[in-house]
Amino acid sequence: MSALATMAAALATGLFLGFALAATVAASMQSHIQQRMQRKVLYWQTETARAREAAEQVARGHEDREEALSRPPAGREW
Repeated sequence: MSALATMAAALATGLFLGFALAATVAASMQSHIQQRMQRKVLYWQTETARAREAAEQVARGHEDREEALSRPPAGREW
């Protein structure tokens, strides 16, 4: 094999391996970013559920309080 053919083969191999390595790193980074985003979405979904539950508890508390205030005190006849 001539020196030129050896250099061309080395160049082609280097380009192929470089592309394969770059594609692997890019896929790994994309996977990491996707996992991070999924964790953030799950966190905010959990926070939203907690806030809704707290709001419902407050609303139920206000309903119970309003109901208690609207009826006459127990055990007393007016």
